[in-house]
Amino acid sequence: MKFILINWIKYCTKEAVKILKLVTIGSAIVITVVCIKYKPAYEVTISGETIGFVENENIIKAKVEKYIKDTTGNVAFRELNELPEYEFKLIDRNKETEDKQIILAIQDLTTTTYKAYGITIDGEQKAVVATQEEAQDIINKLKSDLKEEIDLKLGIIDVYSTEFNFNSNDEVLSTLNEFKIAKVTEYENKKAEEQRAAEEAAKAAKKSKGKAKSIKTTTRVAATGNISGMPLSIPVTGAITSRFGARGSSRSSAHTGLDIATSSGTGIRPISAGTVSYAGYKGSYGKLIIIDHGNGIQSYYAHCSAIYVSSGEAVDTNSTIGAVGSTGNSTGPHLHLEIRVSGSPVNPQNYLY
Repeated sequence: MKFILINWIKYCTKEAVKILKLVTIGSAIVITVVCIKYKPAYEVTISGETIGFVENENIIKAKVEKYIKDTTGNVAFRELNELPEYEFKLIDRNKETEDKQIILAIQDLTTTTYKAYGITIDGEQKAVVATQEEAQDIINKLKSDLKEEIDLKLGIIDVYSTEFNFNSNDEVLSTLNEFKIAKVTEYENKKAEEQRAAEEAAKAAKKSKGKAKSIKTTTRVAATGNISGMPLSIPVTGAITSRFGARGSSRSSAHTGLDIATSSGTGIRPISAGTVSYAGYKGSYGKLIIIDHGNGIQSYYAHCSAIYVSSGEAVDTNSTIGAVGSTGNSTGPHLHLEIRVSGSPVNPQNYLY
């Protein structure tokens, strides 16, 4: 019995070895066939869509990460809404892997934001260049021959965009030079106007003494009030044709003063003693005299036909500072009188007339 058992075990062992050999040989044949026909790779997908196959997952991941983090040149940052997914596959050995195509596909799916530098004038962007150094160089060239009094209010701001068409430096200089020329022309015209007004005021002041007897003067009337203890006198007598705060067909905003109609050439006297802070032509005011009385109080005398004082000159209620006229935005001879306290107009009729 023992002999039979031993022989049976030997037989089974031999058969198992035969089967194992057959399985091993078969597996080797299958593996060999697979290796001949297929090769390992990784399928790369984004949002479930296959964009290609690569041999080495880690190499592609490193290249993608490097691209996303690359901020050389004018790149501010890059965003990829969804990262690629990788799945191991066996693919036909004759099929080429597509590393370059996959990187290009990922780049197409990436949003790149660029940083550039805008040049501004008066806070408004006028041009865009690639570097801050270029922007500063252009600003320096624009300022090189400017007078100190002319301020173009040039500035540099950061500009971000997903698309950029940078202006060439020559193009930017040409564009900004047009704004510069316009600003310089405006400044020179203003200076010329102020100079003419100053010369006219100086001539009138020289002649005022000789003409003083022929100037129509106002009858002095006692003040009806005062400002901060400062007594006031009426500058001219006449009919009030437009009151403080009124709106008319010729103006879009509330009237900031009092209009007193009287004949052209009537002499104007200050409402109180003070120092002339302005004497010249000023826009819709026409020929204007501004007197500073101290304590934040100023008085304006507009639409004059002549000015007999100069800026910086001290005057009192006996001085004839100018003559009634109709210069500037005016419909006829009258004095536009304003009283300002700390820069804000107040109603002259609270104190005069």
